[in-house]
Amino acid sequence: MSARILVVDDEPDIRFLLKDILEDEGYLVDVAEHARAANEIRRRVSPDLVLLDIWMPEVDGVTLLKEWKSSGRDDCPVVMMSGHGTVETAVEATRFGAADFVEKPLSMAKLLNTVKSALAGSAGGFRSASPRVREEPVGNSQVMQQLRRRMVSLQQNNEPVFIQGKPGSGKTIWAHYLSDTVGGMQVADSGRDIRELIPLSSNLYIEEVCDLDLDQQGQLFQAINDQADSKYRFIISSQHSYDDLMHNNRIITELTDYCRDVIQIPSLDEHIEDIPELLEYYVNWFSDHEQLPYRHFDVAAQNLLRNYRWNGDIGQLKQFIRTILTNNDDEKIDLLEIEQTLILLSASSAAGSGNMMQIAIDLDLDLREAREAFEREYLSRHLALSGNNMTELARRVGQERTHLYRKLKSLGLQTKK
Repeated sequence: MSARILVVDDEPDIRFLLKDILEDEGYLVDVAEHARAANEIRRRVSPDLVLLDIWMPEVDGVTLLKEWKSSGRDDCPVVMMSGHGTVETAVEATRFGAADFVEKPLSMAKLLNTVKSALAGSAGGFRSASPRVREEPVGNSQVMQQLRRRMVSLQQNNEPVFIQGKPGSGKTIWAHYLSDTVGGMQVADSGRDIRELIPLSSNLYIEEVCDLDLDQQGQLFQAINDQADSKYRFIISSQHSYDDLMHNNRIITELTDYCRDVIQIPSLDEHIEDIPELLEYYVNWFSDHEQLPYRHFDVAAQNLLRNYRWNGDIGQLKQFIRTILTNNDDEKIDLLEIEQTLILLSASSAAGSGNMMQIAIDLDLDLREAREAFEREYLSRHLALSGNNMTELARRVGQERTHLYRKLKSLGLQTKK
């Protein structure tokens, strides 16, 4: 079940911007413009988290926080939102029970990290990997069986492990698999102090070691040293080969010395015989987790998909399955529908891999209209390639999420809830 968040702020633009952003992240969101409305909502529902502005008319946020916490029965985490002039007040509010604070103007990356940490019951920028939505490695090909045996053998110790694989090959899925027997796994968000994780309460997964600068890598090395006797392990991952990281100085020597176990995750084109099982698995996955209709791939359809070049990317296969399930409610998926969908995906993939986009713009448009036409098409393409994921979209186009949400809205582009 999705977490429920209450946003309390007297500025309507901020209230509804946060509502849109948090709902896109999968949360249920209520909004209140002042203390009275917030109390009324809390009488009707029980939020899992409150985002509370400090400066409000009538009753300010700190006073409201004290009121909630004074009962001794209110364990709902509260994150304070403060303007520049009220940061000291926000810090002081932690003495009265606030879980954390975020400064205005809001950074969406910072806000979402804080929300995740507060919901997990701890600050520090690390998110627990939810077993409820965790995917499993699928396939009985020889290469997959060998990889499972290797992972099982590694479960007998807590040595750091380095996982390498192409984007979309399933590195995170295998990191979960490796962590199955030892209390689960948490995922390190980039940009935060690695030392904040000590002591480990579960395995820690670094999604892309190249996202850490050399100073953060040094923190990681020190953390590995400090946790040498822990029952938990560090799992370090990259799309770059281990040799490439070492030879091009993209990873510090101390880390390469520690990670003696290097796991290579095969790309999809190395085990295409597993595609029938993957099709069945993800049809059931999307049916269970996204309430998409259950549809059936017959033998001819499976053979066609086994012979299609997937560029080594399970993510591309998943996107195809999601698209085909949303086409219609017919139980059977015929070859014509598959061929048409693959053509569309191939065009999108080619545009993404070639880093090019062709667009026709009417020269009768003035400069402003032409620019809007380009931005609309450019962001629409990237939105599709990002799977409507705002974090990925922001990374692709190099924009801060707050600005990006406003831009999408002004261009009439909406993410799917």
